[in-house]
Amino acid sequence: MIKLIATGVLVLVMTLGGVFAAVKFGQPPADDHKVDAPPPPQYVQGDLMTLPVLSNGAVAGYFLIRSTLLVDSVIMKDVKAPMTAYMTDELFGLLVGDKILDVKEVGKFDVAGFKTKIKDGINARMEKPLVRDVMIQQMDYITKEILDARDSTRKPQKIVINTDPEPPKAVAASPSH
Repeated sequence: MIKLIATGVLVLVMTLGGVFAAVKFGQPPADDHKVDAPPPPQYVQGDLMTLPVLSNGAVAGYFLIRSTLLVDSVIMKDVKAPMTAYMTDELFGLLVGDKILDVKEVGKFDVAGFKTKIKDGINARMEKPLVRDVMIQQMDYITKEILDARDSTRKPQKIVINTDPEPPKAVAASPSH
């Protein structure tokens, strides 16, 4: 009988010792000078935009553009208007208003400079360094003649081909326990 009680007390002491050690040594060390990592950027996916190209008072063709903005997530919390509206307006201003791209000389088109103008234009309008980068997934030009001919074998002229990767897909948050 004494052996049974001694075994029970031994198991009790071992269990309590194990729980105490797990709680004591399982905690992360107190690090007073912890470095805060900056929050990850946020992706704002733009829709496929169709922007007209005017020549001699008539529509000569259309730009087809799909782009994504990489924005600062902290500053983005303060923005009330949809960023896609700013992106559409900036693209329209650059391609239709300023005509920075001559479709006859596509080889001379500066993609990096174009992306910088979009970023700088939106940041100037927001008066904050909101946009970190602009990614262009597609930029094509299709003439009015191709549209009028309804010929499916004729393809639009590629202006920008896969310069930037697709933005990562949004991941659902895993349940915490």
